[in-house]
Amino acid sequence: MITKLYPGEQFADPEKAIQDALDKLDIGYIDMMLLHHPGENDVIPYIQNLGIVVQGWYPFGGRGHTAELLGDSVISEIAAAHGVTSAQVILRWNLQKGVVVIPGSSNPDHIQENLDLFGFELSDDEMERINALDRGEKHDWY
Repeated sequence: MITKLYPGEQFADPEKAIQDALDKLDIGYIDMMLLHHPGENDVIPYIQNLGIVVQGWYPFGGRGHTAELLGDSVISEIAAAHGVTSAQVILRWNLQKGVVVIPGSSNPDHIQENLDLFGFELSDDEMERINALDRGEKHDWY
């Protein structure tokens, strides 16, 4: 069973939120708890230090934001320097941060492209340039 904790009250008191979920679902064990929109990049090392795997949802920006992210000038410049696509740069950036990403696609060429991430590595400077793009926005909130 998988369920999630939402920002606000549930993040403030996760033990209560988990117990409420167990009671509501009438089960004794939850296999996975997702933190829905957990906050800025700073939370990633904190969670990882607890031995928890971080999964990136909508690594390409989410509904209505993919073209903007893939067309970003910083990401496009880094992609050109490595001879890869912007999508590959975004996925590689996540992987180098230790974030598991599961991009969705039904296009076989895109699926293959999304798997071809291990022939290049982003420098520390490139990682920082991409980190600096964070505007603190959350998309696909529901």
